[in-house]
Amino acid sequence: MNTIRNLYPNEVEGLKVILRTVYQEILSYQEDRIQNNEIKMREAVKSTLPYLNLFKTHIPKYKQRYIELLEKQEELKAYDLIICFDRAIYELHARVEAGIFADLPWSKELRDLLNERQNTTGVEMTRNESVVEYITSGMSVSRGVVEGIARVILDEGNISELNQGDILVTSMTAPNFVPYARLVSGLVTDKGGLVCHAAILAREFNLPCVVGCKDATKTIQDGERIRLDADTGIVVRLTR
Repeated sequence: MNTIRNLYPNEVEGLKVILRTVYQEILSYQEDRIQNNEIKMREAVKSTLPYLNLFKTHIPKYKQRYIELLEKQEELKAYDLIICFDRAIYELHARVEAGIFADLPWSKELRDLLNERQNTTGVEMTRNESVVEYITSGMSVSRGVVEGIARVILDEGNISELNQGDILVTSMTAPNFVPYARLVSGLVTDKGGLVCHAAILAREFNLPCVVGCKDATKTIQDGERIRLDADTGIVVRLTR
């Protein structure tokens, strides 16, 4: 039986390289939203279309719409383009996790890219022990400081439990989180890096966000009041 790797070895390797470039251009645009950066980002996304169309049949038909929209990117605003592209890649990533592309030589690297973990070191902080208590830390991918109720969501099906102003604490966000992005005041995840799904959404919605905490869903208690300091990458418990 022919595999995708056997049928399209060069295309597989090409996509691996291009994905890294595209996410870097997305990051550059989100950090400095000037016209030149947007043009570079759009060109990078366009360069993936031959590969995405090649693999499109391996994505559920009703989700192929994300790729089809990318073919008309001139009709999309920058935000919509980023979301459509990230969703298309997420679906490809999901096929990897499901084992459909498990035999590909780049499958582990793709998982590492889209679900990368960051090694964090201990962070010293000045605090009044009677007021706050250190919980965890990670990589700051969207700056800002916010206080609110932590809502620990371990199952995507429970995302509707979010209330206005909650700080979402989860392993990693998925596309079904997008409708709730304007509801929350901040994001904390166990996994991720600068170009992960949570980081991209947080920057688009201007939400303070810390990713790659590794243990956030275990150390943060659902319903407790926390302070998310995405300027320093630190999450603390408010004890008063």
